[in-house]
Amino acid sequence: MIRSIEFKILFCIICFISFSAKVQGSDLVKPVKDDTELNSIVETLVLQAKDQSRLADFKALKRMVSEPFSSTPLFLQTLESLKLLEEKKKEVFARFLPRVTSSVGGGIKSGGFNNDRSSQSYSLNINQLVFDFGVTKRQYNASKKEEVSNQAKIDNQRTELLLQIISTVHEVYRAKTLLLLSQGFVDTRNGFLESMRQREALGGSSNADVIRAETKLSDALDKIPLQVKSLKDNKSKLAEFFGTKIPEVRLTQLPIIDSKTFDVTEDTLSRNFKIREMTNQVDAAKLNFQAEKRGGFGRFNLQAGYQNTDTNLLSPQEQSSLLLTYQLDIFTGFEKASKVSQAGFRVNALNFELERIKRELVTELEQSVHAFDAHAALVLSRSELVKGAKLSNRVNKELFELNKASINDLFRSQEEYLNAAKNLVDAMVDKNINYYKMLASFGLLLETFDLGA
Repeated sequence: MIRSIEFKILFCIICFISFSAKVQGSDLVKPVKDDTELNSIVETLVLQAKDQSRLADFKALKRMVSEPFSSTPLFLQTLESLKLLEEKKKEVFARFLPRVTSSVGGGIKSGGFNNDRSSQSYSLNINQLVFDFGVTKRQYNASKKEEVSNQAKIDNQRTELLLQIISTVHEVYRAKTLLLLSQGFVDTRNGFLESMRQREALGGSSNADVIRAETKLSDALDKIPLQVKSLKDNKSKLAEFFGTKIPEVRLTQLPIIDSKTFDVTEDTLSRNFKIREMTNQVDAAKLNFQAEKRGGFGRFNLQAGYQNTDTNLLSPQEQSSLLLTYQLDIFTGFEKASKVSQAGFRVNALNFELERIKRELVTELEQSVHAFDAHAALVLSRSELVKGAKLSNRVNKELFELNKASINDLFRSQEEYLNAAKNLVDAMVDKNINYYKMLASFGLLLETFDLGA
């Protein structure tokens, strides 16, 4: 039975080494060879957690995300949306300009028995708005407000896109680093198994301890395939933005921004894209409401016309006119009153929506600050936990070698050390992601990366 277990463990190790060699060039980092190198990697993580200057420069991330950001379908779609908004504004502005129409006709004109004759005519009419009590002006200003509102909506979409790219980059780093730690842990467990076999040969340990070490190695190997899958999945997600040229991913420093920028004030609320979108929607609705009310006052138009009719009997008949007209809808079946009421209700509804969004946004902004502060504190506390777990693991190893601690105590301290290191990686990645989420909530993410807004 013991031989069978040893054979299975040896088979697992061979499979793991073969599996690592196959994917090392594309998805895995260089495997850790011994406990010393694993400790070195963990020590580097601890130093980076305590001193941000040891991380890669922020400009590296800035350069990395700028290229895919500007070439994604969503970004290109927003460019077309901006063009659409500009054309809508031009459509409203056209109401200030003269309307010119012309018509040309020809046919047979009957004047009685055997009195048919050909007839041709053409006309030209020009209609120019003179004064409509500010209706068209307000409609045009409303279209400009709607354009600004939609620009804010587009900026919000771009912010979400940029945040998604940044988060995906960090998730790849997380998966890669966690896999590296797991590989190191497998090598550590494998080295420990070899030392246990040597101790058994010298009579310092029982065969039961060797079996426990083999089982723990199998347990460590069991974690590898799913973590490889996690790394591949995150790289596939990253490929949505970068295509086949996936860059080298590293954890970078956070951009330095004055902490007062994250105070929740009216000024910070006004910078938020959601607030800018709704504020301009309210302003546009108010202008449209005023335009609807003033539309009941009528309008003055200047009309010029020319008509030429030729019946081939007499000389062509020409008519020309220049009129200043006043047009007023006296009764429209209460349609006008209904439109005015609808415009007023829309203003009220948007005002209530703006107030709701403001209240939700205050909570969102405060929670984003709290989330970042919490994860920043977690990074420091977990770095200390790693140092403590490392010391505990070393002490238990020494006690075990002196036969003053059980093998289970040593296994437990090894696992605590690994888990502490993985928790530190999670905290470091989550700290960065939450910082960029905070920037996004305050409407500063695009500005920080020099990508608009």
